[in-house]
Amino acid sequence: MTALAVTGMSVSYGNVLAVHDASFTVAEGECVAVTGPNGNGKSSILLGIAGLARRRGTVEIFGATAPPGDVMWTARHGLTLVPERRQLYPKLSAADNIILGCYSWTRSARKARLSDAFGYALEVFGELHPHLGQAAGTLSGGQQQMVAIARGLASAPRILAVDEPCLGLAEAVSKRVYQALTRIHAEGTTLLLVEEAPRRALQIAARRVEVRNGVVA
Repeated sequence: MTALAVTGMSVSYGNVLAVHDASFTVAEGECVAVTGPNGNGKSSILLGIAGLARRRGTVEIFGATAPPGDVMWTARHGLTLVPERRQLYPKLSAADNIILGCYSWTRSARKARLSDAFGYALEVFGELHPHLGQAAGTLSGGQQQMVAIARGLASAPRILAVDEPCLGLAEAVSKRVYQALTRIHAEGTTLLLVEEAPRRALQIAARRVEVRNGVVA
């Protein structure tokens, strides 16, 4: 089954066109890397898919057409974005940041699934346990990235889109993050990874989508 189909998608900010006529697909259970130099439109592709940037064209998630700009629809249909630079609430605890991932569900589903989703996120990142009560803004960069991915996992995604997961991290921490992503993928989650360094992404990605000057090569 096709998990994600992007057809003729353009993304713009005001009068600036960041992505032009992008088309690609991701099969269910696949890991695909979106690569290319910085400033060429990789992150804009994810933002357009997630509904966080103005787009034209068609995005389908498991066969359903996503309404442009409807972030909640996208999340409830199975695609969760882990944004570049983490975008945590710094004054909230690590635990509260993770729990926020559940708020894409309806209230009844949230109550029924919170325990399992939260538990799985902390199973993947067990080293966060001692820091759950700590304000997210006081965590190290690597710990914050783990919280951001754990928050994504707490939404129980079928597709996890991760934007530059190792940005600003030391090599040892980057390896730990990729170890977690490898596990997440092996356990059945479809992954879409934005990476400047294709060699790192291709450790787990079956193929890559190369973006140059806002165009999928």
